[in-house]
Amino acid sequence: MKGRWLLVGLVASLALNLFLVGLGAGALLFAPKDRPGDGQAAAGQRRAPLWMAGRGLSEEKRPVYREVLVKATLAARPDLMEARRLRRRAFDMMAAETYDPKAVASELERARGLEFRARSRVERDIAAFAATLSPEERSALSESLRGAMTRMIGNRGRQDWRPRGQDGPPPPPEE
Repeated sequence: MKGRWLLVGLVASLALNLFLVGLGAGALLFAPKDRPGDGQAAAGQRRAPLWMAGRGLSEEKRPVYREVLVKATLAARPDLMEARRLRRRAFDMMAAETYDPKAVASELERARGLEFRARSRVERDIAAFAATLSPEERSALSESLRGAMTRMIGNRGRQDWRPRGQDGPPPPPEE
């Protein structure tokens, strides 16, 4: 009887080990790769440019800056979620059999207004935080934010956007 349980245990152990090896190999094979020169991969992490802007601050001020961003983004989240919902609704209205361009434009305008309000809230909180810094740190934050803005604007055109359900490269621009 003991030999049978030993055999069952060995087979189960072998199966578990094969599963774990396959899981590790799959993770290595299909993990997203950081592109060299991307400027966003820092220490193996991808961070939004606003979060990276705090790197030039002193060790004491970095956690405070992060806390300001966390609070600001959490406060802006409901507006962004509502803007996303309005935008989806507008796109659904476009696909409807009866199309009302004024209603679609109105929904998109409301979504933009909410996004602008959310962005204004984050920027206002960053400006209030900057008032607590020394002139040297304020200057460093300013330069980091200027670089973040440049990266955000520069990366917009490079995003690989495709309509839902379409595979392959995006279509070439029409001339």
